[in-house]
Amino acid sequence: MRILVVEDERDVAEVIRRGLEQLGLHCAVAQDTVAADRLLARESVDAVTLDLGIPGRGGLDWLETMATAKPALARRTLVITGMPLRPDRVERLTRCGAGVLAKPFTLTGLADAVRAQLRHARAG
Repeated sequence: MRILVVEDERDVAEVIRRGLEQLGLHCAVAQDTVAADRLLARESVDAVTLDLGIPGRGGLDWLETMATAKPALARRTLVITGMPLRPDRVERLTRCGAGVLAKPFTLTGLADAVRAQLRHARAG
């Protein structure tokens, strides 16, 4: 399984990548949504982890666009964020079918959240 990690903080992206690879997953990393779009145009991925606070086009706006173009992939997206989860933001994430993992997180928490999101996507 190949996962796209969309995260602008290199250290955080590396922790996520290493944690997912320990689960036997393969990762590609994009540091912004422009790079993520370029990667998705040329490569196939099975799931996404997404930082909401990514510079440029915000992560939530990007996710909503993806939910229209690639709804199955949006449902296989785990948002990893340190931003407050206000009710309006949670509603928008829920409409896209994405899961949420709050920063800071543990590698066990990351593994559990990814597995739960993939189960949720299969059930939906």
